[in-house]
Amino acid sequence: MADMDWFGDYHRPDIGIMSAGGVYTMDMAAVAYAAKRYFNFKTLIPCHYRTFGALEQNADSLKAALPNVDVVEPEVMQPIVL
Repeated sequence: MADMDWFGDYHRPDIGIMSAGGVYTMDMAAVAYAAKRYFNFKTLIPCHYRTFGALEQNADSLKAALPNVDVVEPEVMQPIVL
């Protein structure tokens, strides 16, 4: 997460794509923490989750933790329109 500090400060991105599945990446709670601590996203797209049972299966807790951020859950083979 330390690299997120300078990246958020220097680039100030409005849109973020963050790994959020847990086990091998941050879980939804850690993504929510990092998004609040290091970024000021308008839109956040979680990735690397719901691909198999050990990973988180939805982004409901992320949405609840970031009420002022548009959390977009990607669908397989569906484009995301921003």
